[in-house]
Amino acid sequence: MSQFQPARGTRDFLPEEMSRRGYIIDSVRKAFESFGFEPMETPAFESWELLSKKGSGGDEIRDEIYYFRDKSDRELGLRFDLTVPLARVVANNPQMKMPFKRYQIGRVWRYDRPQAGRMREFMQMDVDTVGTERMDADAECIAVAFEALKQLGFSKFEIRLNSRKVLNGMIEFAGIPAKKSKATFRILDKLEKISLGDIKRELKKAGLQSGTVTKLMHMIGVKGKPAATLSRISRQLKGIAIAEEGLRELGEISALAKSYGFGKNLVIDFSLVRGLDYYTGPIFEISVTAGKNVGSVVGGGRYDNLIGLYGGRQTPATGISLGIERIYEIMKSENMFKDIESRCLIFVIAVNDAVRKQVCDIARRLRKECLRVEADVMGRDMRKQLEYANKKGACCAVIVGPKEVKSRKYTLRDMKSGRESKLSLDSIIKKIC
Repeated sequence: MSQFQPARGTRDFLPEEMSRRGYIIDSVRKAFESFGFEPMETPAFESWELLSKKGSGGDEIRDEIYYFRDKSDRELGLRFDLTVPLARVVANNPQMKMPFKRYQIGRVWRYDRPQAGRMREFMQMDVDTVGTERMDADAECIAVAFEALKQLGFSKFEIRLNSRKVLNGMIEFAGIPAKKSKATFRILDKLEKISLGDIKRELKKAGLQSGTVTKLMHMIGVKGKPAATLSRISRQLKGIAIAEEGLRELGEISALAKSYGFGKNLVIDFSLVRGLDYYTGPIFEISVTAGKNVGSVVGGGRYDNLIGLYGGRQTPATGISLGIERIYEIMKSENMFKDIESRCLIFVIAVNDAVRKQVCDIARRLRKECLRVEADVMGRDMRKQLEYANKKGACCAVIVGPKEVKSRKYTLRDMKSGRESKLSLDSIIKKIC
């Protein structure tokens, strides 16, 4: 084995895994485009000033950015998500027609502790809608992610919905100073990673009084179906303007959920925080029910101030991101890749070197029918070609020899049963397709 291994937090993807990942990406892309989102791409690295700007990702994310200087001593960093580059693009293109609906699928990097479903280099699949304050855009982002997961074969979901405005209202109601709100959010965002007792201890360590912590934890512990849950918390936060605005927006999304088809999966969960500083309104996550628990596989929210933060016009925006790594882990554990693994591989075999030109012609004709076709490039004899085809999992082999070329009838071998039949190329295509 070579002494050179992938850097910590990164990994290689061999062909079988890449085929599965490609299947996920293609399925998600189709869902994105079916809702009218258009593709966009941005550079892998951005200026350090952009990535580290106050009000963007936040202190914890800033500490995770891969930072470097180029040969001209410019400060740069690898992008930690796809939203910040999008905000830069919109800020630099004020002529864009609104709403601007884009999707982007690409790698991002965070210097975090590697764990199951989360590496230091990972891929995100995002959709965002820029230019509208209406909650229709938020509901549509949830709907497109919901549809993408359904197309991948998932059927059991939980969509968790909350609002940064409501959380800010809770902070105000609990009597927590505004200057401590970000620190409070960062602690609350650890709820899925550490115990409730540890959360309370961290909040007290951050300077919150015991009574304040109890009041806050009581509110964020509220979770349930939208109507009853919103009604319950509305009574507690009545008179707090920012909370009432956030609750109204959650009510609008909940009302739209039925029309978009995800109403039965929606729950209001006031413990949902999402760690990035740029969120300003509704926030959401989607988890799927499976034997392997890797946490949420989808997350997003509204960020109405980010484009203005980067020098553009103050422009409302919302978006959602699907994490391919976690989706892949669940699909693998649940044996959900049958569709791509059952796709037939056809191996065209040359009996001798005299027919290799004809083998190429036949393989090219089969590929025109959108079939997966492979032929020998090693100069191996017929027996070794058949062994290789079997190892590759080919469903059938087309055997081409001088007699077959002359008669234009080729031997079609079923690689599982070993049965053979002599058929014309047209007949082989009809039988395989």
